[in-house]
Amino acid sequence: MRIHYYLEIDENKKIKCLKCGEVICDATENYKLYVPQRERLPSDIPGRRPKKPEFATYYEYYCPGCFTMLDVETKPIGTPPIHDIQIKV
Repeated sequence: MRIHYYLEIDENKKIKCLKCGEVICDATENYKLYVPQRERLPSDIPGRRPKKPEFATYYEYYCPGCFTMLDVETKPIGTPPIHDIQIKV
C-alpha cells in the first residue's frame, strides 16, 4: 500500500522506500524517527529573509538507503517529528 510519494507498506507490514526498497520501520511507527534528518534555519535557505529571532526550522527527512528526500516539515525548534502518517494495520 502506497502511503507517501516514496513510501509504501509492504506485505510484512513494514514501511519501505519505493525508490530503493530500504525497509525503514514497522508500519505502526513514525518513520521520521528512523531516517536521517537535516535541520535548516530559514535564514540558511537562499532567498529567504525571515524575521529575527527565528522560532522555527525546516526538518528534511531522507531515506537511509538512497538519500531520497522523503518529507520536509516546518516546526518550532526542538519539537519532535510530526507523526503525520498513522495507519492501522
